[in-house]
Amino acid sequence: MRQTFKQAFIYEPLYRYEVTALPHELELFQSKTLRRLKFLTHYGTASLFSSIMHSRLDHTVGVWSIISRFFPQEQELRLAALLHDIGHLPFSHAVEKTLGFNHHQNTEKLIEEGEIAGILRKYGFKPTNITTLLNQATPLTNTTSYLGADHFDSFLRDAYFEGGAVHNPYELVNKIHFNGNIIETDIETGLHIMDAMVIDHTSFLSPYALAIDGLLAKAIEAYSEFHGINTSFIEPLTNYELIYHLQTSESPLVKELMNIILWEPYRISVSEEIEKGALQVEVKKIYDKEVLVDGKPITLISQAAREKLQQIRDLQKTYYVTYEK
Repeated sequence: MRQTFKQAFIYEPLYRYEVTALPHELELFQSKTLRRLKFLTHYGTASLFSSIMHSRLDHTVGVWSIISRFFPQEQELRLAALLHDIGHLPFSHAVEKTLGFNHHQNTEKLIEEGEIAGILRKYGFKPTNITTLLNQATPLTNTTSYLGADHFDSFLRDAYFEGGAVHNPYELVNKIHFNGNIIETDIETGLHIMDAMVIDHTSFLSPYALAIDGLLAKAIEAYSEFHGINTSFIEPLTNYELIYHLQTSESPLVKELMNIILWEPYRISVSEEIEKGALQVEVKKIYDKEVLVDGKPITLISQAAREKLQQIRDLQKTYYVTYEK
């Protein structure tokens, strides 16, 4: 089966590409730390009210397949791609910033300690070399406005399963290459990639997605207060385990919030107008990336590209969430 990782041949269906995992990569895929990602939805709480159900593991295989395809000999970079998301919380980004977590720090800790560190050292790799790569500009990701493999996969995968992608991702990945650390392509393909970026942002930053993110964070805080524990209890959990904890709580507030989130989301109302007693939620981060075309940022040569970036930036808003009692 494709994600049992019994065999070294790993097929990535979105890009229709097969990669042969190296022995250390296969052992990492078989680890519990990486397997946990199968039970974290990449799209956060949107998986609770939409058809978008793919996992962090699906995304990880996608990113790793891209890096392995374009940089087959760079073993540490391949490892960084394989491990870059292992520190994510349940429902990915949904409650991370609201509750003060940092999945990058969690990822570094998991790489440098415990199960993952043991596997890396077994094959002669230094865990700190991998975490150093994750903090540098590489083809995997960078802190600039330019697109790397990590966000490329996120945009295309999310938009495809949202049903809004015009072109199949396997067609687009065949038309890109890397100029240093940055994805480069032709103008037409670049605009298709930016279309996917707009579709992705419009969906995961929709007012109702933000509302459910906010209500879930409120439920976790209420659970922690009621049971006298720190919110850090969620760090090692899967989506299912977190839902179980919250659903079985005796806290009346947690019960009410989980009932709305899981069974009665139609009770939620979202407004841009300030409302007394409303839960305030806001867009905390956008990923306004761009590709290179002939060595230049696509926005320098395309008005359409500039408009697409502006569409994403215009999503940065604050909303006020209430629900029917």
